[in-house]
Formats: sequence, structure tokens, C-alpha cells
Amino acid sequence: MPNHYQGAGLTPEQAKELIRHIMEDGFNQQDISVVEASFTEDYVRHGYGGPSANSLAEHIKSLKNYHSALTEARFEIQQMVSDGESVAVRYILRGVHTGTFMGVEPSGNEVERHAVAIFTIRNDKVVEGHIVSDSGGLLEQLQNK
Repeated sequence: MPNHYQGAGLTPEQAKELIRHIMEDGFNQQDISVVEASFTEDYVRHGYGGPSANSLAEHIKSLKNYHSALTEARFEIQQMVSDGESVAVRYILRGVHTGTFMGVEPSGNEVERHAVAIFTIRNDKVVEGHIVSDSGGLLEQLQNK
């Protein structure tokens, strides 16, 4: 799939569409090629209440871990704002706990984790992310049988 987001910089709407594309087509549809085309190789994810990653490869491994532990894992975007160089997104991760996750054996519980992320975009690719998430709330849901 060609990357329609390459060019001489993004407008705020284009930047939001890039992040929407990553979350809905890359993560929700498990299309890793979208992720590979949309992030730099040296992408850094700072996780506050969640995992960090120091490269695109680590980020992809983390995304795959979500899908192996949470059946039907998906991001539901609640709100987005952008200035073109960065995008802030408030979203909910939802899924069914069917694999070991955060050290907890499968419970079968439907779970959700609320989060806010700020992504930095340079040369039309995501270079950095700061994600603040309610992992404590998620852990409580995982452990509740």
C-alpha cells in the first residue's frame, strides 16, 4: 500500500489522519506494513503506565504482544488535536483477555485501558510518542475473575 502521507509537511488534518490510519488500519486491522511505513526506524515510545520502546522493532513487538494476549484488541479514538507537527489523541484500548498479559494468566474478561498519547511527526513520519495510560486500572480488570 503506498504511503499517501509523504510530502512537504503535514497540515493538522493530515497529521490527525496519519495517526488515525496507524491506529485503525495498522493496529486494529493488524497491518504491520502500515506501522512500518508510518514510523521512523529510531522511533521512541515513552510509556508512562505502560511499556516503552527504543526502536520501531521494539514498538512492533509490543503491538503484537497486545494482539496475542487480548483477542479483538482495538483502539477506539475519542478525541484528537494537532498542530501539524504533533498529534494528541485520547483513546481507549479494548479487548478480551485470552492470553498472559502484564504477568496475569488469561481471565476471559473484557477489558479496557484509557490513554492519552502525544505523537511527534517529522518528515511525515512519527518519530516519538509519549503515552500516559491507566495500566493500574487495566491490571485490576485483568485480575478480576
